[in-house]
Amino acid sequence: MRLLALMLCLLLAGQVVAATPPAIAPAIGDIPPALLGKDRDGHRIDLGDYRGKVVVLTFWASWCGYCLKELPALDALQRQAGDQWLKIVTVNVQDDIADYRVMMRQMRGYALVMTRDASGDIAAGYGVKAYPNLWMIDPEGRIASHHVGYGEDSLRSIIDEVKRLLTIEMERQQAGSVTSAAPG
Repeated sequence: MRLLALMLCLLLAGQVVAATPPAIAPAIGDIPPALLGKDRDGHRIDLGDYRGKVVVLTFWASWCGYCLKELPALDALQRQAGDQWLKIVTVNVQDDIADYRVMMRQMRGYALVMTRDASGDIAAGYGVKAYPNLWMIDPEGRIASHHVGYGEDSLRSIIDEVKRLLTIEMERQQAGSVTSAAPG
């Protein structure tokens, strides 16, 4: 009887695990998970609030050397581009609170939106398994590109991708204004 009960428990446990699919990364063209945690001031960060802008979203950790090279470069890009057309959001993943606070003090003057994913659930929604993990989201809120890692040419390719997406958005807006201005 105990063996039967044990087998039943294992069978039911297997069904529960099987019923919970693993997180799958969004694909190019998909609308990604919107909630990105809370910023330093406790405000909820939602991608929907940045519609009409190119969003660069990067997942990072304090122990990741390449992340620590990418973040200042992204900060410089945000400062140079301003907030009108570009928003860079960084999500710290699973650093303990002491390490996270040290990093926030070191990056106090950064112009980036910075959130914390203490549980790793936000990163899991993007299928993040390596750092840095950067997602480019177009002004319509869809995934435009995905980059894993950081190297010497990374910033140049990020800037080129931002320019490409902004050009598409400006052309889309111009076409919309021409269409709405045309007599019907």
